[in-house]
Amino acid sequence: MASKKSALDALRSQVLSHTGAEERVEVNQRHLIDKILARYSAEFVVYRELMQNSDDAGAKGIEIVFETASPNSSEVAPNLSAKITRVLFKNNGMDFRPEDWNRLKKIAEGNPDESKIGAFGVGFYSLFSICEEPFVSSGKECMAFYWRNDQLYAKRATIPDEEAKDGWTTFLLDLREPMEIPNMDDFGPFLARSLGFTGNLRDVSVYLNHHRLLNISKKMREPRPMTLPKTMYMTSPQKIFTLKSVDLQNVQMDATRMEVSRWTREVTTSVTTIFLRTASGNLDVKVSKQFAAEMERTTKKYPPSQTAIQILYVGHDEKQASAENKTIFKDLVPFPEQGRIFIGFPTHQTTGFCSHVAGRFIPTVERESLDFVDKSLQVWNHELLSMAGLLSRALYEDELSQIGSLYNEMILAHHKPEEVDDPATATAREWLEKRALHALQAFQFHPSTPSPQVGHYIDAYFFRMSTLALSILSSHGVKELDKVRIPDSTMSAFLKQLPTIPTSVYTGSQKFIDKLEKAGKVQKISFNDVLRELESRTLTEPQMVAMLKWWIDFSSKYVIPNAEVNAFFQLALVCSGDSVKPLSTLKWFVNPKVVPTDMPFPPNTIPYDITKTFTQPELSRISTSWSELSLLEWTKFIVNEPDFVVSPVFAEKVLLVLSRGWPQLHDNTQRAIVALLAQKTCIPTKYGMKTPNESYFKTVTLFPDLPVMVFTKQPLEKLLLALGARKSVELQLVFDRLVNAGSWDHMQLVKYLTSVRDTLSSGEIKRLKATPIFPKEDFSKEISVTPPPVPAKADGTGLESSATPPPVLPIKRYPANALYVPTEDHIALGLPVIEWKGRWRSTLDESKLLLELGLLTHPSLDVLLGLAAPPSEKDIQVKALQYFIDNFKTLYMSQYNPSSIKVAFLPTTSGSLETPERCFSNPSCSIMEFPVLREDLRVHAPMLRIRENPLAAKLLERLTQSPPATKEKARQVFEFLGKFQGEFSHHHWLSLRSLKFIPLDDSGESFVDPQSCYFDKKDSAYHPDLLTTVDFGGLANQFLKSCGVKEEPTPIELTQLVIRSPNDFLNRNGGVENYKSILRQIASQMHVIRTQKALVNEMIRSPFLLGEKRINQDPEEEETSSATANAGDSGADAGKAGSSSDENAGQVVVQYKLARASDIYLIDDTVLQQIFTPLSAPMESLLETLYESLGSTWISKQVKEISRPQGALAVTRRSENLQELIVERAPLLLSDHPANRLNFDLDWLTTKLKVRQVPEIQLRREFIPTGATHTESTTACIAQDQAKAYYLLVTAKGDMDYFDIADVLAKLLLKKKKLNDSIWWSNLLFTSLLNLKRKGFQVDRILNAKKAEKARIEAAAKADAAAATQAAGNRLGPKQTAEYLAQLKEVFPDCDPAFLMDALSKETQDHVQRVTMKLLDSGYPRINKGNNPVPAPAPVPGSFPTQDSKVSTISTLPPAQPSVPAANQGSLIPGGGGSFFSRLRNLRDSVIGKPMPSDQGIVTGVEGSGSGAPTDIKKGQTPVPPTNTIIKDFAPDYQQNLQQSLKAAVSNCRSNGRDDIRSEPTATQVSEVLTNSYCDVKPGHQLDFAGHAGELEFYLDKDCNADEIMTKENLKSLARFVRLLMTLAQDVFGLAPETMHIYYDPEGQAIAFNRGGSLFFNWRYYVALGHDDGAGQAKKQLQGKTVTAREEGLIYWFFTMAHELAHNFVGEHNSKHEFYFSSFCEQYLPALMTVMAATSVPESSSAATPASAANPPNIMDSPVPK
Repeated sequence: MASKKSALDALRSQVLSHTGAEERVEVNQRHLIDKILARYSAEFVVYRELMQNSDDAGAKGIEIVFETASPNSSEVAPNLSAKITRVLFKNNGMDFRPEDWNRLKKIAEGNPDESKIGAFGVGFYSLFSICEEPFVSSGKECMAFYWRNDQLYAKRATIPDEEAKDGWTTFLLDLREPMEIPNMDDFGPFLARSLGFTGNLRDVSVYLNHHRLLNISKKMREPRPMTLPKTMYMTSPQKIFTLKSVDLQNVQMDATRMEVSRWTREVTTSVTTIFLRTASGNLDVKVSKQFAAEMERTTKKYPPSQTAIQILYVGHDEKQASAENKTIFKDLVPFPEQGRIFIGFPTHQTTGFCSHVAGRFIPTVERESLDFVDKSLQVWNHELLSMAGLLSRALYEDELSQIGSLYNEMILAHHKPEEVDDPATATAREWLEKRALHALQAFQFHPSTPSPQVGHYIDAYFFRMSTLALSILSSHGVKELDKVRIPDSTMSAFLKQLPTIPTSVYTGSQKFIDKLEKAGKVQKISFNDVLRELESRTLTEPQMVAMLKWWIDFSSKYVIPNAEVNAFFQLALVCSGDSVKPLSTLKWFVNPKVVPTDMPFPPNTIPYDITKTFTQPELSRISTSWSELSLLEWTKFIVNEPDFVVSPVFAEKVLLVLSRGWPQLHDNTQRAIVALLAQKTCIPTKYGMKTPNESYFKTVTLFPDLPVMVFTKQPLEKLLLALGARKSVELQLVFDRLVNAGSWDHMQLVKYLTSVRDTLSSGEIKRLKATPIFPKEDFSKEISVTPPPVPAKADGTGLESSATPPPVLPIKRYPANALYVPTEDHIALGLPVIEWKGRWRSTLDESKLLLELGLLTHPSLDVLLGLAAPPSEKDIQVKALQYFIDNFKTLYMSQYNPSSIKVAFLPTTSGSLETPERCFSNPSCSIMEFPVLREDLRVHAPMLRIRENPLAAKLLERLTQSPPATKEKARQVFEFLGKFQGEFSHHHWLSLRSLKFIPLDDSGESFVDPQSCYFDKKDSAYHPDLLTTVDFGGLANQFLKSCGVKEEPTPIELTQLVIRSPNDFLNRNGGVENYKSILRQIASQMHVIRTQKALVNEMIRSPFLLGEKRINQDPEEEETSSATANAGDSGADAGKAGSSSDENAGQVVVQYKLARASDIYLIDDTVLQQIFTPLSAPMESLLETLYESLGSTWISKQVKEISRPQGALAVTRRSENLQELIVERAPLLLSDHPANRLNFDLDWLTTKLKVRQVPEIQLRREFIPTGATHTESTTACIAQDQAKAYYLLVTAKGDMDYFDIADVLAKLLLKKKKLNDSIWWSNLLFTSLLNLKRKGFQVDRILNAKKAEKARIEAAAKADAAAATQAAGNRLGPKQTAEYLAQLKEVFPDCDPAFLMDALSKETQDHVQRVTMKLLDSGYPRINKGNNPVPAPAPVPGSFPTQDSKVSTISTLPPAQPSVPAANQGSLIPGGGGSFFSRLRNLRDSVIGKPMPSDQGIVTGVEGSGSGAPTDIKKGQTPVPPTNTIIKDFAPDYQQNLQQSLKAAVSNCRSNGRDDIRSEPTATQVSEVLTNSYCDVKPGHQLDFAGHAGELEFYLDKDCNADEIMTKENLKSLARFVRLLMTLAQDVFGLAPETMHIYYDPEGQAIAFNRGGSLFFNWRYYVALGHDDGAGQAKKQLQGKTVTAREEGLIYWFFTMAHELAHNFVGEHNSKHEFYFSSFCEQYLPALMTVMAATSVPESSSAATPASAANPPNIMDSPVPK
């Protein structure tokens, strides 16, 4: 390794010492400047550099003048929209010195003055970003710059004295292109920001022509020196910088701006002012010589001996006094955002805190960020950043020092910390806290950008540059951070002597303080802080409460040693009256709900004023030794009070306290209190204080001499009773004195018993219940009976008494439970009620007692229902039923069970009575003869739990027993049953499907089961006579559908019907098209039918498949053809076949015939179909699959083709171009075909297949089943030589037929070729690459390859030219040529001499040998005796052997056939000769589907039994073309055929037929030759048919709730979507409405999809994309154009519809699909533009919108299913 290095050193020395000429390294100055300017990404970089130069030059003011092309000095208001063409930049600094002029011409030679900002010498060249040739004048000299080619030159001249007196240095910049005047909203803040740290600049003005648009001025007060504490470090970490002093200076900046009204052109002026503060740190610089040299090498200047670092700070007061932070100074006052680093002017680098920092930092070349890459510059910048941290700390400490002085003066001087702030103190404190918070927020550091190092360094040295902790405002003034605690809201109320951070300051800067806490610079309040506070003073009660609240939370979070807990309770002192007690001496706390606070308490009770704010659990958590003062403990204390047994008032108060808590006391506690009070004379009576057992309640009035208790407020009765007070006398005594005393009133007894109820024992109550005490009410006494008159006495003194008075009957009495409450309802029902004097009131105590003894309040359910049913009287039945209903919820609901009631008491509509289980509330139940509840009672049916409808089993039972006899009755029954479909179980449905209950007529005898019939549909594809059909209306049919009636036969049923009577289906079911539709249904369901093997075998044998035979009709055959068609056709098709001869001239007759699959051929080559006219299958892929599965074969398999090239093979320009085209397009041709479909791969096609040209090619075809042959000329074929090499041969006549070429290539390359393959390949060969790329094909690689090939050819051409020049000397002379020609003639005497001469001229050496070998390999043209070239009589080596195959082979070429006149070319055989486009027109009726013109239409007809078969082409016979062949006047037109294909795709769309959709998501791997493979994902769909939206079918996702979706507003939106789609379908694409479908899928990703030709569009995306805005006239911007929502919707859904139509050609999303998609767009875009122009509505016309359009009706044709 060392030897190699020394060798290189020696080699370098040798080169440098060489005496050869030196070469100067050239620099393209224009490119150099452009690349330098590319580094300057900042906005307004030109003005930044010029302002920096002005400040360096000591300028106090600058003017920036924007001049327009034609300024108007008389205009009052400036034209701000005018383009400026020139910029003048002027400053009043010192004039340019000679060295300045010299440096101006030099790139990258910075200002060597270390006091100046400029370092790299490239700032001036930023002028070239806007102008080409700047001009500079200063003092008495000027300099002009100009370009010569790519080199920059300058000329310097002297200014005349009379023009050099203005004192301005001017930069004249003629703009490269006219430009807009800078936006003052951006330009103004830039200028203000740039003026922030300028050392000299004080004024900036901006002019437009003579109008001053903006002026910014800066005013500065005299600086104030800052006193730096000795605790600060004054030097940087590596001792480069030393801080000598700091000056503080207040700054005022004013901005005056001209405003011009946009509309009135009125000119106004606004003035904005801000105030800020700058801190300038004066630094001494000391670096080593080595470091200075490294700096000089990089910056071209030495470090200064002194420099400054500045910080722009906006304090709280300055910010409040300044204008809003949204003005022109918004960037100069960054708070609360980060400031920026200024290097004379602002850079992109942020500082990490809310102030700007300016200093002699070394930036990168573009001056937007600091240089941390160069080692020496990195050290310099780091050291300077550390001084920025020092200066920011000094500035912060100065601010806090001022705040501290103000605090001492305004607050501390006249206010103590523990006192509450008065309003003046509170205001001062709030202001100082805001100012301190602002300072904290301003110096709170964040990550800086783009380099985080800047903020990191300033942050680190902000804290490191002082030995003292950071100062901060606390609750006791400004203190060092380590002496202050983080505030705790739970402790602030009782800690008054501990300095804490004010809450507002902490909240506003919490993140910063949390950061300080993590760094250990500040602490939270500790437990020791609390103990010190408690030790120093006694707490007031509010402070004690606050402390205990804190203690609860603190003690639950932390484990505290017992010693500290004891210290806490010992130091916490409580003031209780005149005494002070430690918390540790207290035991009880008072619950005022137990003992009122105005009562005496034990001495060790905690004052209630302290405990009242705590809950009992909280108090227990404070100290486990604390307990609630219980009634028992209090009673023990209170019974010893002297007043308790002396003072009635005090005793009553104590008893009331005990009464309040007595119910909650435990029995043991109650007994203990009773024991304490039982012997105390504590009960006040009318005879003085008595013991409890000597006292009586006031209610005891039987004896007047009892000591009755006297209370102002009665204590709790239970308490008095428990103490022994007496309330009643013994019950036995009562009976002895009242009951046994003789006749008595039961009312009087009830009153007494009520008064002593609480004293009655349970045994006494039981005795009262069983005793018959009460009489019942006798209503017979109310009947008035007049007694007979009493005769007078004989003496006239009075009435004569009767001989014997009437006997007094004893009163019959009953127990209370045998009688009812005496109410009107009970009396009306005839129930026995108690005899009662006065009105019965249940709230009376007497009533309550009777109820307790068993008096009945209402009849039982059984009794009441017995009254409501026979044999009760009708009137009683009605009243009982009404009583039952009125009182059901309150009295009988819990007992009522409909299933257990066997009493028939409910009236029905028929007049009978039924039980609740046998009648129903729905009137419709009468349709099936079920009893229906009477109408006035139906409102109570839910309450009585009467079913609305019978159970499903009952319905099925009734339907089985009594099926409807008539169709009308059946409709009613089925509609009724349809409402209960959700109630039928699977078992019920199975029973219904086999039950014969559907009437076929009104006889009542003919019924059919659901599985044996179908719905009668007007648009049915089947003749009504073919199926048993029914139709009972929409609702009834829904029920029958669930039972098993089908819309149409199942695939298996349909197949069985068709194969057993195909002729009936064809003749009676609407003709050929309907029969094809049936075959399509069978084909689409073959996966189901295939499971029935017997049925499939029957299908193979049955002649049920429809075959087509296409015959070209000559004019002479018109009459015969018409008769044939009319004889075999029926219905509408027969009418078409029977057209007049004038209309049918030159038509193609299509005859149809039913046949077995084996007798029908599948058409994969329509040319063969036209030639041999076999019975063929319809050309639909679905039907072809069906026919093939049943035994049909492809016609190409039954035709033997032999191609016979005639004439010599030649390599011509035509063949070479075709060879290149095939190689170029080969990737496109094979892109859609997987390898298993190919005979040969891409590599073989591009390298092995050769293209040659021949004069003519004859193509002979033989139809194997009939032996018919046909011969014609063609333009291309595939041939093989003896070595099995393949050749593509093309003819030389006419234009190249790309269809023939594509057809033979497809036959060769594809294992199974289809007609579409040939058409597709011909399109790919014919269409230019640019058009293919425009249609979405990936052809970039081909285009790039062509460019590369073109470059290679040009290089090769140059090489060939050089070789030709070199070989010119080797060219044969005439003599040598004749000699070589004679030698060749000896070997090839029959060869054309001209051919030999041409071959010799192409060789450059070994002429004879090379020509001989070529002739032996490839053959040569021979001459006969008449010197005319003829083919060689014998094969030559390498020629093609003769054989019959689809790939032609060539041996000796036959003589050329006589040429055909040009006028007849292409029309020798119908469908055979001619170009691809001519044949394509012949076949378009079957391939594309476009109808023929009126004079050349196709006549279709069904081949009848009497028609003869068409005449086959005889072998070897060439048929004569008809006179009016359809090929005759048709010109080849690729675009027209493509258009017809697109129209055919449109016509192939179909209706979905209301079928529900169930499809799973699929992912298909799609491979493209020119691109990588990709995954084509197709989402799944789960959709149910919901009805019709207008003319379109509407589907809903199966999980959607139809009621939520189909609201009134949503239906309006749906109607607008229908109108939009109908417009596109009918007016643009020509689609039938039934092919369009709308669906709603709330979560699916598909916007639309194509399901077998049925187009579906997702309504959700129509709404979500904003295409629905009601009227559709809302304006929006789309690619710079104003369009309405409807116009945008038409455009969007047009492309969506085109995308889905392209899927009619291709299923996958590949390049082929992209081709058809773009073709659809090109074809139908004019129609869209016409529609949009016709439907655009002016804004004024929106008011005239019809009401029906604004509020469309419900467009759903049937209710959406629930």
